[in-house]
Amino acid sequence: MSQAEQLHFLSSEEYLLFEERAGNRHEYVNGLTIAMAGASRKHNLLTLAFASMLRTHLKGGSCRAYASDMKVNASHKGNEVFYYPDVMVSCDNTQKNQYVETKPSIIAEVLSPSTEARDRMEKLAAYTAIDGLKEYVLIHQDKVAVDLYQSNAGGWEVIRLNNETDTLTLKSIDFSVTLRELYDDVMDALE
Repeated sequence: MSQAEQLHFLSSEEYLLFEERAGNRHEYVNGLTIAMAGASRKHNLLTLAFASMLRTHLKGGSCRAYASDMKVNASHKGNEVFYYPDVMVSCDNTQKNQYVETKPSIIAEVLSPSTEARDRMEKLAAYTAIDGLKEYVLIHQDKVAVDLYQSNAGGWEVIRLNNETDTLTLKSIDFSVTLRELYDDVMDALE
């Protein structure tokens, strides 16, 4: 006979307190916590490369780059949602909470087989609903390819880049990098 498992829902306030003390990271969607899995070597190298390039580009200005451990409040349309983007840029220096960003300009996720569908659907809907978000970047870890979602007057448009010589341009912070430069550390490990 199968046994029913009891679901335990947390309020967003309970989640934020729990997360400050937790040994492992958890994302939060409408009361449920989702444990974060470890990432592959390629995932880590791409996250670090992109965050490092952004940090170097932003140094001395008012914007800051964050990698992996900073939560974003992506609550929208009555849903309470907190995620840990792989890379995030914020140009808002009025944030009071040291663990949660509420006004990012750029969010990037490195796609893995286990998270790609969630990053392309659930997180795309949540992130593009964040007031002030200008760009959402999806970086493939198994091939040279980047999908860039940019906000414009008519809504959101997607730009697909899939050649080493293509240039990823983030208009909101005047940043450009070729895919060859972005993928430099993992080029020999790609299919």
